[in-house]
Amino acid sequence: MPAAGWTAGKITQKEVKEIVRKAEVNYTKSDLNDPKGATYALEGYTSIDRQHVRVIVAPKQRHLSIVTVIDLDKDWECPSCK
Repeated sequence: MPAAGWTAGKITQKEVKEIVRKAEVNYTKSDLNDPKGATYALEGYTSIDRQHVRVIVAPKQRHLSIVTVIDLDKDWECPSCK
């Protein structure tokens, strides 16, 4: 049986918030010169199940937009991509 809080590879909103708060910026994967506005790749490990996660964020005037969230350790199959 999975440990409490384990979500079988899914990344929860709580984990995304954790990465945004404590992760480091990967400037190689960030795009500071995007004409639509800079995007930053924040990377870190979740505290519950140690997933290696990248969260791409786009700072706006009054909020931070989440562009995408990526599990860096697992290639998940995309059923709608076939």
